[in-house]
Order: sequence, then C-alpha cells, then structure tokens
Amino acid sequence: MWAVLVFTFVIGVLVFIHELGHYLAARSVGVKVETFSIGFGKELFGWYDRKGTRWKVSILPLGGYVKMYAMTGEVNPEDVPEEEKKHAFISKSVLARMWVVFAGPFANFLLAFIVLSGVFYAVGERRILAEVGPVSAEMPAAEAGLIEGDRIQSIGGVEIKFWDELVPMIRENGDKQMRFTVYRPSNDTIHSIDIKPLEKEMTDMLGKTQKVYQIGIQAGSSFERIDHGIVESMRLGAISTYNQTSMILTALWRMVTGQMAADIGGPLTIGKVAGEQATAGFESLLFFMAFISINLGLINLFPVPVLDGGHLVYFAIEGITGRPLNERLQDIANRIGMGLLATLMIFAFYKDILNVILPVFKG
Repeated sequence: MWAVLVFTFVIGVLVFIHELGHYLAARSVGVKVETFSIGFGKELFGWYDRKGTRWKVSILPLGGYVKMYAMTGEVNPEDVPEEEKKHAFISKSVLARMWVVFAGPFANFLLAFIVLSGVFYAVGERRILAEVGPVSAEMPAAEAGLIEGDRIQSIGGVEIKFWDELVPMIRENGDKQMRFTVYRPSNDTIHSIDIKPLEKEMTDMLGKTQKVYQIGIQAGSSFERIDHGIVESMRLGAISTYNQTSMILTALWRMVTGQMAADIGGPLTIGKVAGEQATAGFESLLFFMAFISINLGLINLFPVPVLDGGHLVYFAIEGITGRPLNERLQDIANRIGMGLLATLMIFAFYKDILNVILPVFKG
C-alpha cells in the first residue's frame, strides 16, 4: 500500500509538471486551453478556472493531457471562425506550435534540475572518504598489506581525501606500481605501501566490456558532508541532470542495438522502487523522482508518432516544405506509433510480472 501511495504521488507530480509545461507554453502564445487532466478515463473531480479551462483528475493515474482549442488533426484551419483564430492552436506559426509541444519534456528536465539543485543546497553533498573497506583476498592490496580501516592519504605523492579522487588515479595509472601512504588508526601509524594494480576485463551496468585496473578494495562507510551555496548547487544540479541523461541515452542505445539485454520496468517496478526510496529517506526519493522525470522527458522527445517528439517531426516537416504532412500519412504513422508503444507497454508489464509479482508468490 505504501509503494502504491508513493508511486501515485511521484507519477502525479511528474505528469502535472509535464502537462503544466504544455499549458504555460500554450498560454504564452495565446492558445486557449480547454482541458488540463491528470490521469485518463472517467473524471473523478474537476473545476473550471476563469479562463474556461477544465482542470480535472481522472481515474487512471498513468499519464495526463492538455487539450487545446482547434488542435492539429481535429479541424481544418479554414473551419476555425475568424474571431477565434487567435486562440486556435492550428492557426499558430510552426515555431509557436513546436514550442508548445517541446515545453512538456522541457518542464521535466527543468524539474529534475531544480530538485537536484535543491537537494545539493539543502542537505549538501556526501563525499565518501578514502578509507579502505573490505579487502579482497589474493588481490594486490591484500598481498601488499593494506587492511580494512586504513585511511589513504596520498598516492604517488599526490594528496587525496575522498574516494572519488582515488578511483580515477588507479584507472589512469594502469598496471604500473603505485606508492600508497596510509594512516592506520588501529595502532596510530603511517605506512608506505607499494601496490601494482591488476588488469581485468569487466562488463559494466550498460553491458559494455572494458579493460579496468583494480587493487581489490572497496570503499569504507565514512563520508563527509559538504555544504554548497546556491551557485555551486545549481552547477552540481546541472551536471547531475546531464550525467543521468547521458547514462539513460547510452543504456537505451545499447539496448536498441543489442549490445545489452533489454531490461525495462513498468509501473509496478517504478512503484516498488519508489517505495524503497521513500523508505530510505526523502532525499533518496527526490533523487529517484529526478531520475524518473528525466526518463519521462527523454521518452516524450523520441521521434515516435503520438509522442511529443513525433509531433515535433511533423511540425519540422511542415516548416521545411511549407505545408502540413499529408493527413493519411500522419494517420498511418500514428497507428504505427501506437503499436510500438503498446508493444513496449506489454513488454514492460511482462518484466513487472517476472521481477515484482512472481517473487511475491515464490516467497
């Protein structure tokens, strides 16, 4: 029940922000918005605002929509009354229509940036210290005498304090011997230890096999919380948004090209993870919300008919050729797009059954 409530909250917020992007963009270019809905299907409750827009919540909380006056494909531009053309979506310029469509995904990226920046500003950044955790037997670190609890102070004469400084130094050094200076709190002594990293081939989480260099240690549990000002928090928020976007695109590309197994989750998986993140703490839930928001923005930008990206392609063609894409071609493309989305949803639900439902029955 907890996971369901958290899932509904997360999806509700993300859908609202996405549709709010469309709504505000439409209003900014003078388009009349008739309906703003969170969810699909039967209306649960709603109201009209002073502009005549029906705001409502519908029974299926798996999406939402903004219905604008005289949308593309609903009416012919010639059928719109002259006095209403200034409020009609179909009567706006190609660039104005593209802006309205793009604003939804853009709002999701903006939300992720704001959430991540806010977390960095409110609670700071956790940086794991360069303290040795578990040491793998028969690996270079263990054979050289490094033990759990050692605090690495420098490598090759270069002072380090945090784990994220240690890892790239080992990676860039390759298989050459390195001198570690470590402080051993168990007996309050300083040691100089020479370690030669071991070369291995590993497959990362994106399914890519690459050469890595390891000494056989894991990070300890100690960390330092670093507070940041507004500007630095925004910089970290932008970097984190970019890195997550890049990671998602890379994973999707590798799945599409068959370089890694297709492993996607549907609403049950999202709900399960959302519940776990909420249990871990509000900070973890916010990071998860930002990640899903980026996913939602990216997916909607894919050039698939019926998605925002598909509409952007239609408008781009119209801008280049000077006339809208043939309605029959649009209809065929939309049917194909619906088929692709339906297939993707079926596959996602299938993965949900395997990863969420069956483990429950197996105990």
